[in-house]
Amino acid sequence: MKKARWKLLLAGLALLGGISLGQNIISANTTIRVGTYNLRAPKKNDTNKQKDLLENDQVEIAGTQEINYKNHRFSGKSKYNTLTNFKDDYFKNIFYSNAINFAGGGYGIATVSALPLQDSKTVKLYSSEAGKHLQKLKRAYREYNPDKKSTVKNLDKLTAKYGKKLVEHRVYQRSVIEKDGKKIAFYNTHLSYESTKIRQKQFKALAKAMRKDKTPYKVLVGDFNADQNTTEWKTFKKNFNITNGKDGIWRDTFIGEDPTMNVNSIDNIITSKNISISNIHTIKSTASDHVPLVADLTFK
Repeated sequence: MKKARWKLLLAGLALLGGISLGQNIISANTTIRVGTYNLRAPKKNDTNKQKDLLENDQVEIAGTQEINYKNHRFSGKSKYNTLTNFKDDYFKNIFYSNAINFAGGGYGIATVSALPLQDSKTVKLYSSEAGKHLQKLKRAYREYNPDKKSTVKNLDKLTAKYGKKLVEHRVYQRSVIEKDGKKIAFYNTHLSYESTKIRQKQFKALAKAMRKDKTPYKVLVGDFNADQNTTEWKTFKKNFNITNGKDGIWRDTFIGEDPTMNVNSIDNIITSKNISISNIHTIKSTASDHVPLVADLTFK
């Protein structure tokens, strides 16, 4: 009888401790530090400094936006790649997605991660309501070279003539990461600044993709350019948690000057409901016209 009671006691303690006899220990809640950071493409930035901001804050995975990818954005014979200084012994894994063919190369977004990336893919988002101008814009972007004045003038003329009717192509990217046996679908995007109407279509497309995603945990980061009001986020509020705006606290992540913007809390980290968000903060810096937005995400 004593032996039987002892076995029952051990079994009870094992269950209370989150394990079962004869099986592996079940991992406790898993926390990952996640970030999003717009790197500002029109300027040749100190990308080592930008990388260090994330790395020194121990961000494990981040979405980055406004990536110059092997293009002639800046004067000189050599092509420029924002990501050259990002890949190191910490951020070993980088996935780039091209949104626009630009200046003999690309312009887009990238996920930088200390964790291995699996099943990475790029998906196009609805981006244009002015198709008749799109071919002109594509050509002007593709041929742009600051050392060829005619290409600069051509883009300037288009911008002056059509303004925000020139809607840039947008994409989102999805990768899967794994920690403590938990799989997380990680999305990164950069939405249209030109039109609230277009953004709402993009918001809905992203929310739909995440709802249909069968991966247990979902995280979406990016520069959403929701710069007119904070009510644009209502698309996500029912089925997801939002970081910027959590508990009614909005953090300015755009630190530049733009008179057309009503709010500067345009970067965000959005999660499925089975993820809790804590330690929300921005990293003070002038390395870009945005600051990194960072949060600890706990996967239950």
